[in-house]
Amino acid sequence: LVDGGAVAEFVEPDAFDGWARDWRVRIAREPDPVAVMRAANPAYIPRNHQIEAAINAAVANDYGPFHRLGQVLAHPYDTQPGAEDLALGPTEAEQVRRTFCGT
Repeated sequence: LVDGGAVAEFVEPDAFDGWARDWRVRIAREPDPVAVMRAANPAYIPRNHQIEAAINAAVANDYGPFHRLGQVLAHPYDTQPGAEDLALGPTEAEQVRRTFCGT
């Protein structure tokens, strides 16, 4: 049912296919499915690589990245021009492999 993307990550692909089928039926009933998805899924989340970059900058006495991240995360569901980079996952070089909280 689902192209090889997400379903390949599941141990039980048939269970995912059933869920995906039901989800498509449900979302098709919505007058504005994009608005429903945006209301339930923030555009910006505090990703480890962004937190790490803000900490490293603050240690170097540059609090700009910290303040910028805080301002964007204050309204995580709103599309914010100029903050597109904060909606992206990490590049290979930005991946944080170990954090203090164990995530």
